[in-house]
Amino acid sequence: MEPILSQGYGYGFAVGLGAAFALLMAVISNLLSRYAGQVQNSERFSTASRNVGAGLIASSTVSAWTWPATLLTAGTWSYVYGVSGGWLYGVGGTIQVSLFVFLALKIKQHAPAAHTLPETFYIRFGKGGHLLFICYCAATNIIVSALLLLGGSQAFSAATGMHTVAASFLLPLNVVIYTALGGLKATFISDWVHTVIIYVILIVSAYTVFCSSSLVGSPARMWELLKDVQKTFPASGKSFLSFKDKDLILLTWSVMLGGLSSVFGDPGYSQRAIAADYSSVFMGYMTGSICWWVIPFALGSSAGLACRALLTNTASVTYPRALSEAEVGASLPMIYGLAAIFGKSGAAAGLVMIFMSVTSATSAELIAFSSITTYDVYRTYFNPKAKGKSLMTVSHLAVLGFGILMAALSVVFNYIGVTVSWLMSFLGIILNPQVSAISFSLFWSRMTKLSLLVGAPLGTATGVACWVGSTYSYAGGVINKDTLMVPEATFIGNIVSLFSAGVYIVIISLIKPEPAFNMNEWNEGIKFGDDIDTAELEALRVTDKEKRILAKQANWCLLINVFILLGVYIVLTCGLYGWGGDMSKGSFTAFMIIMLIWLMVSAIYIIIFPLWQGKAAMISIFHNVFGGHKNSTKAGTEESSSEVIIEQASSKKETDVAIVEKN
Repeated sequence: MEPILSQGYGYGFAVGLGAAFALLMAVISNLLSRYAGQVQNSERFSTASRNVGAGLIASSTVSAWTWPATLLTAGTWSYVYGVSGGWLYGVGGTIQVSLFVFLALKIKQHAPAAHTLPETFYIRFGKGGHLLFICYCAATNIIVSALLLLGGSQAFSAATGMHTVAASFLLPLNVVIYTALGGLKATFISDWVHTVIIYVILIVSAYTVFCSSSLVGSPARMWELLKDVQKTFPASGKSFLSFKDKDLILLTWSVMLGGLSSVFGDPGYSQRAIAADYSSVFMGYMTGSICWWVIPFALGSSAGLACRALLTNTASVTYPRALSEAEVGASLPMIYGLAAIFGKSGAAAGLVMIFMSVTSATSAELIAFSSITTYDVYRTYFNPKAKGKSLMTVSHLAVLGFGILMAALSVVFNYIGVTVSWLMSFLGIILNPQVSAISFSLFWSRMTKLSLLVGAPLGTATGVACWVGSTYSYAGGVINKDTLMVPEATFIGNIVSLFSAGVYIVIISLIKPEPAFNMNEWNEGIKFGDDIDTAELEALRVTDKEKRILAKQANWCLLINVFILLGVYIVLTCGLYGWGGDMSKGSFTAFMIIMLIWLMVSAIYIIIFPLWQGKAAMISIFHNVFGGHKNSTKAGTEESSSEVIIEQASSKKETDVAIVEKN
């Protein structure tokens, strides 16, 4: 493949743009510390004071779930399968996040003092269950992080010729710096900045393709071009305007089922639930998932379809041929589609989106791994009486060490020839049992320690066995890295791994029962750092009234998930697949108009709402900066107040320590 851009773009974005963001985040962290009283301590570093609003939670959810794979795969699926590609990728990814809202609400309801989800496993299942779940959690964290860098480094290499090793180490370099400086709060702010940039580029791209481009210019013209290109370069399924493609249906379900583990088990998502104000969990996650949905839908429908529709036009990067298998395997349709519409500036814009997706999601993974290392490993097993200063030191070292580890693992995957799609399928087959483990742990008081220790590993083993066995059956007895990606085999492996663990856990819990777990023990058994301040202590308390509100929101969450999963993902998709016909010009036009409106509304919400919620803090910082007064009085008041509260709570903390040590 001949790179469409020079290496200067790759190194310029990775080093120059990365350094600019690191500097920006360092300045913001300094302003928050000096003028808003948000002095960095162990609690704020890992939990952002547990009072983050719905706007930042929504933008952070969008940012964390907008992987390079989101942008690259949505474009590739649309190029290969047509109009259904970006849409089905968006639906499947949304289901994963909207289902997680149940867990987020339950965490906030029963364990608002938690720093990490594994802490709840320690209190409920003791050391054995805790260590097993840490293995699953850490594996998810590591593989997801490597997957982010793998997608980013391969895209940078294919588009610019930049060496994959250089990309793997340079892309996360500046993220490590500003994450270590600013902690989780800096991650939320950087997530918002990154998401705004992605939305702006996406709006310009989609509206240009469907409204003003001389090459396309309207949904009706796109429909005509897809009809014409079908004659020269036929679709793998019925057509590019149809949902009739068995491979895509199996593929989207495999990715959706496999991706459940990368949401439920990824500590980055539970970290956001812990950081959120109780009233912001439902609104933040649910609106975030709906706003994210349109990103793969819009990018696939604009850049991905443009790449396919313009294959017979001289503007196509590969004219007069279609993209090669290597180019499709490198997920280049999105970059090539933007290049066909905008020229090299379009390819550069696509690369900027990939850079934003890599760095924003990586910062969340760094903080998540840091929190697990600090609270679930260091404080639990090495230094139970660790002070806040020691916790901060471990957190910083963990961020640095994990940054190096994820880069090295990305290099290994690159050299052994692992692709993003391969790793996404593998992730679910290996780690899906934790979905059942987490769900039963939070929602079923009679789940036993034995069922966790046996059921989860047995679910993984069953999933792997069915995956390999299905590959042998569907691939003619040949088992290797390539045949393991047969759509039928990956689908079977993912679904068996997901549900078999749940069956094992229920059966073992019923055969050998234990006393029901009192979920109030979670809050009683979790201890906080000695450097906690007043605002953070207040956020630990969730009243009975607030718990009832969270329970009602769970009911709304159920209705929304039933609509998306049953109504959209099953009934609508299966209906369109069974019908098998091409979308008419009118229905295709309506579909694209809905996408354009949805994209604009989502962008306005994600850009404006966090600013509106944070206007008081921004005004205060502005006055303090230009008025020449630091917020030292406020900070000092908080510190002295917190000393009183901590002293009053000392007996409770001693009890907490005893409970934790006993478990």
